[in-house]
Amino acid sequence: MNANNSYLNLKINKLDFKITKAIIKESLDQIFLCECEGFYENINNDIFSDDNIEFNPNMLIDKEASLIIKNPYENKKIDFSTNIDMIYQGIISYVDYLGVNQGSASNIVKENFKQLNHKHFFKFNLHSPLIRLDFNKANRIYTHTNIIEVIKQTLAYYNTKLNKNIDFSNIHHIYETKELISQYNESDLEFITRLAHNHGIYFYEDKDNIYFYDFYTHKGKIKDIVFNPNINNHLNETCIYALNKEKQIQTNAFTHSSNNSKQPLSLYSLSTKAQNANVHYNEHSYESEYSFTQNINLKQSPTLKEKRNTMLNNILKAKSNIYHLSLNESIKINIQEETTKEYTIIAKEQILIDDAILANTINTNDNLNIKDLNLSKSYTNNLTLTPSFLTFTPSFKSKPKPPINTMGIVIGEDSNIENQRNTIYTDEYGRVKVRINLYANQEELDNKTNMYHHSPFLRVASNVASNHSGFYHTPRIGDEVIISFLDDDIDKPFISGSLYNGVNNPLVTLPYHDHKTSISSKTIGVYEQGYNELTLSNVKNKEQIYLKAERDYDELIQHNFTQKILNDKDSIVDGIYNERIKKVHTQTIDLAKNVNVGAEYLINVGLSKDTIVGLSNTLNIGVDNKLRVAKNSSEYIGENKDTEIGANKNTIIHKDEIRNVKGNKKEIIEGYYNINTSNKMQVLSEKEMDYKSKDNILFTSNESIGFESDKNTSMVADNITTYAKTTHYLKADNEATIQVGETFINAKPDCVIIKAGGVEVVIDSKGLVVKGGEIKAE
Repeated sequence: MNANNSYLNLKINKLDFKITKAIIKESLDQIFLCECEGFYENINNDIFSDDNIEFNPNMLIDKEASLIIKNPYENKKIDFSTNIDMIYQGIISYVDYLGVNQGSASNIVKENFKQLNHKHFFKFNLHSPLIRLDFNKANRIYTHTNIIEVIKQTLAYYNTKLNKNIDFSNIHHIYETKELISQYNESDLEFITRLAHNHGIYFYEDKDNIYFYDFYTHKGKIKDIVFNPNINNHLNETCIYALNKEKQIQTNAFTHSSNNSKQPLSLYSLSTKAQNANVHYNEHSYESEYSFTQNINLKQSPTLKEKRNTMLNNILKAKSNIYHLSLNESIKINIQEETTKEYTIIAKEQILIDDAILANTINTNDNLNIKDLNLSKSYTNNLTLTPSFLTFTPSFKSKPKPPINTMGIVIGEDSNIENQRNTIYTDEYGRVKVRINLYANQEELDNKTNMYHHSPFLRVASNVASNHSGFYHTPRIGDEVIISFLDDDIDKPFISGSLYNGVNNPLVTLPYHDHKTSISSKTIGVYEQGYNELTLSNVKNKEQIYLKAERDYDELIQHNFTQKILNDKDSIVDGIYNERIKKVHTQTIDLAKNVNVGAEYLINVGLSKDTIVGLSNTLNIGVDNKLRVAKNSSEYIGENKDTEIGANKNTIIHKDEIRNVKGNKKEIIEGYYNINTSNKMQVLSEKEMDYKSKDNILFTSNESIGFESDKNTSMVADNITTYAKTTHYLKADNEATIQVGETFINAKPDCVIIKAGGVEVVIDSKGLVVKGGEIKAE
């Protein structure tokens, strides 16, 4: 190779830099990084001048670049390579201008053509284009999807900036749908790395593609590599010249016990056979029941932890001079003639030096001793290998720590809150959707309002929550709520409380009613104003508990109900008042009871009714009074009975009437007195019977009139007329009394007693007894 030509070149836009030193780090666990030093030749001494339009260092940052590595060994061709250049395609993430060095004048004179005489030295960092995903933090939320789709959606934001194909063809397993996958205060690179690595997925790239793997199967020819530990490899034979294996004490990360990590959960980790692609990948473990659906937990399964532990225990370190080895490539190492083992490259660090290109361009005016420059050309790499029967398991990444609390707005089926305010939108478990403030700004940046405007259904915290006791409340659309996170897990949000604000005011008017403690619930609907309310007012000497039911109010008491009121009770029923007592109703009124019935008053007693009045009983009836007794009616009056009828009194007895007046009976009739009987009529008296009239007394009969008395029969009157054209018969064999003064009808045996005023009706035998009260049937 000509001394003027380097086997390392960096191309940025149209600029070609010769690289004198490069360190390239690449791994299946992280994106590649190349730190290199080199120079750019230019005829201008000051490349930063305004006159130099060919070069502007600011144009180098975040520009696509290619690091080209040629065969570092002149006249040496490795067997398994066609000497195709190794190319690392990425972007420049760091530039440091080191200065300018002029070429040697004597060297310029000796050249047959004009040579550029200014070398401008730089330091560069060449990064994977995926570093563009790491420039800014982001907050996003994904619902009802799986991690592969989330990774694809995130990478889709950078379609025009990666300039590499995204290859998911090596994803073999099925990843379940999660209710919620959150990105919080993470760059997009940190986010997709966490999702991938925590599920056993790794990714890497070549110059054209970015590959995602969850199970490795080698494709193509496996390279055979010689192991040659001879340090005097003057012919630069391509080989691995050093192998070593590191061991250290490791924590037992995949079981919850103190056993040594060398004792795995299952015996498969001790096997040297290739792993089954479908074993354990769909396994998902839960340390506790998180929600009504168990699709949100993103913890790593013990199986993945065990797989990584097994892989770490089998890692082999190697050093080689083979520049044409690729990441995730399988190789066979011939350690001895009959011993060949197959490994996969999971990490590679390359050290490339080409200071020799500077040897013929040293400025003699620099007063440097050429022999002290230690100019050289070399290539070496450090490989990290794992046996091919093991699939690489990446390191697990911690979730970002969520905020203690954040706020959000309860939403409905879409983002139009105003048209749905004060309505309820829940799932079958009573969970509600919330637009979380953490993700609101990112919506505008992503221009994906309809994609990120909601969260999954979130549970609502309660002071008491169980199926045997609890307090239940469903936040409504438009409510501002507080979001907290269980176990400090960003993927476990829940509603821990609510807040009033300028739009969502409390139902209690403030500040005038700030002394009130209220539980209230407004009628569901955008324009509804009604509400149910339980309010405790706490003003001194005006303490009050206020209960308002906007419509219906129901009570269910499955045993006793005791109510004690130390002062007055007022009850107003604007409609109908129905009360049903299936057993006994006892009412005790120590003073007075006043019942005012504006219209009808109906009492229906299925069996008997007894009314006891300690003193007087007054019945005031504005119009008519009707008493209907289906069978017998009895009335008992302990003393007097007065009956006053303002107009006529009509009495119809369909059978017999017996009056028994044990004392005197006096009837005062201011008009005429007419007794009309369809059959015989008897009037009997044990003693005197006096008939007195201030006018005539006329007895008239169509047949006979007879007066019969064992002793006396007296008729005393100015005028008594008894007229019977036939028969006039009055008989009393033991007592018949008709008395009008204090209204008394007493007829025995046994017996009819009818009193009025004090109300006593006794019509025996053992039938109809009414004493001191009333029987009324309408």
